[in-house]
Amino acid sequence: MKSGLILILTLAATWVSAQSPAQSPRGAVELDTSHRYLLTSEHVGDHFRIDVVLPLGYADSDATYPVVYVTDSNYLLNAAAATYLAQATGEYPKMIIVGIGWDVPSIRRIRVRDLTPTCPRSYQTRQNMGPKECGQANSFVSFIRDELQPFIDVTYRSSRDNTLIGYSYGGLFALHVLFKHNNLFDRYVIGSPSMDWDDGYLFKAEQKYARKHTDLAKRLYLSAGGLEGDGTIPNTYLLYEQLLARNYPGLSVSMEVLEGETHMTGISPAVMRGLGYVFQVP
Repeated sequence: MKSGLILILTLAATWVSAQSPAQSPRGAVELDTSHRYLLTSEHVGDHFRIDVVLPLGYADSDATYPVVYVTDSNYLLNAAAATYLAQATGEYPKMIIVGIGWDVPSIRRIRVRDLTPTCPRSYQTRQNMGPKECGQANSFVSFIRDELQPFIDVTYRSSRDNTLIGYSYGGLFALHVLFKHNNLFDRYVIGSPSMDWDDGYLFKAEQKYARKHTDLAKRLYLSAGGLEGDGTIPNTYLLYEQLLARNYPGLSVSMEVLEGETHMTGISPAVMRGLGYVFQVP
């Protein structure tokens, strides 16, 4: 038991900081209960660093598990992996965690490429970016739908119950998926989304969805840090209220302001509390 506890407490640091070289799907690097792959996407024309974290006891079971996909995993994987102990003690359901990241020294610009749904000219000018350096979210969606999810479902015992975690630009991406690619995920954990992107793009996407649909059968958790002062709180609340006003019969949605948290310190509580909500943890 002692060695198992040490394993649980040290895995989070090991998963992201491991120095083992990334491998192709033919030969994953195995780090105790985690595997790392380097997957090339034809849709994006680039490769992604994929970390798969298996629940404790996976090898000794034939059970299937829900899959939690974590965007921005260079930043967020440890926050999701922190649920490992809660899974082991039965406080959270056991799940397969799939981190989607980039195998580059700095992800500051590349994440903008894949996580933003549009590429406003004003943003290009301000950031000195070309038109292909942002606004490529649909290609990223195609990678997840056509290349990553099938690989995970074939390689691991997935129950095909899929959750998406997104924070900041990742939250923008997750809401874009919710409104534009609605069949990919069952649950969404969205923290501090970039609500101001492209002159309120997300509000327009929600309105367009509502004109064509009478239901949104998802579990959705929204959050913002209580110390965020750039409009994130009121705008996220506004989207939350807009969704409630639709009276979608199948939608379960929660909005939480994480008191005392900034944009950066709100990551871990958003992920932990969000997963608790979407999986209906008491």
